[in-house]
Amino acid sequence: MINVALLTALGASVLVSVSEVFWTYLLHVIDEQRRTELPVSVFGLFRFIAAALVTDVTLALAAAVILVLLLWLLTRFTRVRRTSARLRTVIRGLILGGASCYLYLGWMGLFILPAGDRATLAYRLILAIGAALMLLLSLATAAVLSRLQRRGRRAAPLVAWCGTVVILLLCTAGAFAAYAGPPSRQITATIADNGPHANVLLVTIDTLRVDFLSCYGHPWIETPVTDALAAEGVLFETAISQAPSTTPSHCSIFTSLYPFDHGGENGSPMRAGLVTLTEVLRANGYETSAFTSATTTRSINTGLQQGFDRYVDSLVTWSTLFSADEFQHLLFFYMVGIKQGSQIPGNVVTDRALDWLEHRSDKPFFTWLHYFDPHTPYGSPAPVHGMYAGKAASERPMARERELYAEDVTFTDLQLGRFVDALKRKGLFDNTIIVVVSDHGEAFGETHDDLIERGHGHFLYDVTQHVPLLIKPAGAGRRGRRVAEQVSLVDIAPTVLSLLRIKIPEEFVGSPLDELLDGRPFSHAGRDAYSFNITAVASPDMPGQDLYMQQLAVRSPQWKYIVIPSINRSELYNLIEDPTERSSVAEANGDVVEQRHARVIPFWDAASDSGERHGGQRLAPALLQQLRALGYVGGDDDDETPAGGKKSTP
Repeated sequence: MINVALLTALGASVLVSVSEVFWTYLLHVIDEQRRTELPVSVFGLFRFIAAALVTDVTLALAAAVILVLLLWLLTRFTRVRRTSARLRTVIRGLILGGASCYLYLGWMGLFILPAGDRATLAYRLILAIGAALMLLLSLATAAVLSRLQRRGRRAAPLVAWCGTVVILLLCTAGAFAAYAGPPSRQITATIADNGPHANVLLVTIDTLRVDFLSCYGHPWIETPVTDALAAEGVLFETAISQAPSTTPSHCSIFTSLYPFDHGGENGSPMRAGLVTLTEVLRANGYETSAFTSATTTRSINTGLQQGFDRYVDSLVTWSTLFSADEFQHLLFFYMVGIKQGSQIPGNVVTDRALDWLEHRSDKPFFTWLHYFDPHTPYGSPAPVHGMYAGKAASERPMARERELYAEDVTFTDLQLGRFVDALKRKGLFDNTIIVVVSDHGEAFGETHDDLIERGHGHFLYDVTQHVPLLIKPAGAGRRGRRVAEQVSLVDIAPTVLSLLRIKIPEEFVGSPLDELLDGRPFSHAGRDAYSFNITAVASPDMPGQDLYMQQLAVRSPQWKYIVIPSINRSELYNLIEDPTERSSVAEANGDVVEQRHARVIPFWDAASDSGERHGGQRLAPALLQQLRALGYVGGDDDDETPAGGKKSTP
């Protein structure tokens, strides 16, 4: 009985593995929204199948052992004989049926049936009837094979298994041949022969407020690593993010495009065919690697992996195998019923990056480290746990949350310090451009007119849009400079390329900041900074229902104008007199409103306003759960909704 179970599980896991790889390639062929870059070489394909085999065989053998134990109990306390042919048939049928249901339910539930219909009876009937048919067919198949074996055709089961595997491999080869890979881009190497060939380290610290770093003036938070980088390089006092949430902001950093140009949202990848900073650097001879830490930077729903030789986004702290196969990853955690977190801690990110650093090639490198720790839920482990207890004034809103958030900031600083120390030990620090930036900030009960803001992702006030930006160029000569000029996150990619003497793509809308880094007059002084968001507004016709509309903001050193064009709601703040944006002065400054409105309204796309957010997406349940846990999709999470349940109202 044990042999039958283990051999059947082994065969079923091989079928599942090859099927997963086949369907993953097929999914990219039939659905352009799936942006995971798959192997395009035969060797890469075999590695892909091998990674799927390792995890599926482990899972199948574990399931077989559990089944054997249950059947042993059945035979122990009943009259069923362990050597019964019928029992062997049932074992084979159950294992094969379980594997078939695993794939069928995953394929239908994750990618085929519309996400918005999951609660309907028809949806559930389709899944239930399909799974029942799979199980019955598997039992019938096992019965036929057992009957053939009893009639002397002992090779029949082996022939059936091998034949199925061969057919699947041929189908996989066909899907592999049809898969064209990521959109081809002819990016010419343009690095100057006498260029610096410096390494590049991009560090994005998620949800980091500009005023929660010591180098930006916080009185009691300890951030020695970022302070040291600020002392070695240039600190930008007024850097503005293009979006208040993770995916669109990071897409703007890498593409130097505004959110409505690149199309990336939390849960939805940026548009295909865009040129990224990573692709330009790789075309110019750079080894590219990324180590990310959250659902909102994973390749399956962002497109941020474009151009990376190695993109490690697995949310499993003990393995990165699952990042090779998104379909398997989602199946394993959702279908098996294991609740997967939506983020991993910064120490895991640094561990993975340090392992890569030990085995990298001799080429110059571009590495992206993404730390998610300051995002909710707040609080970090030792040695920072509890170090700021009682520090935040109790009369301030959300004092305890501020203290726990401060722990996260210090913890992230320590993890970044481990990687910086490794660069110094290897003699790479001086010849490495280091950019430290946040994608957006975090609100802790700040008040804007009659609205109380908490978290991020809903509004475009400076508490989330004004972010830290530190740049340490390679070499010396720019130590400790502070720049007051207003800049944007779309400026980061062209700045890196300019420092490396690489031609900046025409598609980039940002401007290089090397003049500010050198202390020279800025050619783009006085530019406006733009921010964009999709925000919830209360429906005037349907009480209790929200509509999702575009929100736009344009910021100058003096004025901040925020507008929801579809409902003609606007706010204006005088940042010199009211830097925390407590009271709108739109009514008293009609001429300024008109002038600011004319600047921002060309970015409005009325077709993007809709009554239901993500209505057409087929997000996998596991991804929806993770995004909801972060407060980005529905639910009652306070991260994205203001205190008291207030939303923007017409």
